[in-house]
Amino acid sequence: MISWIDPLAGEPADLVRIAGLGVDYGERRAVDAVNLRVPPGEVFGLLGPNGAGKTTMFRVMATLLPPTRGEVALCGETIHDRPREVRSAISYMPDLAPMPSDLRAIEYLRFFAESYGLRGKARDNRVTECLESVGLQERAKDICTKLSLGMRQRLALAKAILHRPRLLILDEPASGLDPLARVDLKNALRRQADNGATVILSSHIMAEIQDLCTSIGLLQRGRLLDAGPIRKVLAKFGHAEMRVIVRAPGRRDEVAAWLREVPGVKAELRLLDDESIELRLDEAKLSRAALFTALGEARLGVTGMNVVETSVEEVVVRLGSQASLS
Repeated sequence: MISWIDPLAGEPADLVRIAGLGVDYGERRAVDAVNLRVPPGEVFGLLGPNGAGKTTMFRVMATLLPPTRGEVALCGETIHDRPREVRSAISYMPDLAPMPSDLRAIEYLRFFAESYGLRGKARDNRVTECLESVGLQERAKDICTKLSLGMRQRLALAKAILHRPRLLILDEPASGLDPLARVDLKNALRRQADNGATVILSSHIMAEIQDLCTSIGLLQRGRLLDAGPIRKVLAKFGHAEMRVIVRAPGRRDEVAAWLREVPGVKAELRLLDDESIELRLDEAKLSRAALFTALGEARLGVTGMNVVETSVEEVVVRLGSQASLS
């Protein structure tokens, strides 16, 4: 579980505190007994296969769906007792947010800026800032629905950050974005976190999650399996793999056959074009000592070594496979 600071100790409390959250759709349990605490400034990725319950959790947090069980407190207010105060402090960007067909991008943002109480020069300055933040300043006068899918996603993000929310909830914000636009998105979200906001998002682009998020939660069939700093969670659900390159000019095949018979090594071998051998070892099997002892005795040259850690994608794919089989 993500570490949190007790508000009774006089320190900032978590922006997100979820206890025993459950959501049922008829007889189907979409979210089951979820407990989660996320402190300010985190970029938190909620991950899991399709149908895990991510969007349901987001809709509850956005006060759009009442929970069947449990409590949710955001920015110091509970969604049950003070939903209006919660809404003023958060922003929710759904996957493929709807856009008006009769407004230009700048008019769309001005409308929402005024709904947040901004007027005149303050409104115009904030709209300009948000357009620049997502790289849409040159498309400000385009009709919203004439924008490409990726640009509409950028516009939705600009709208989401208009009122400087303390908590951003983003459901698949990178949908439809090209690589350059995803870089802009990451930079925009990092700026929000640097300014003290908490960002919670889901994404199917696992490389983006691993690069952007400071912490993650793994959701499977409505249950939160674990949450915390990204490296800690990955270490729990995966393993590190060590790759070693052995040079064996002129005798590569012979050395490879010998390595396959070394007791305790348990390595996967791959023959390379430059007469080298790549060995992949599961760090969890503790076979490094046996390997290096064998290499030393055989006087084989080790030309390279690196440790490849488990990726977010590997863990999520594994969870998806387990869910489909159960």
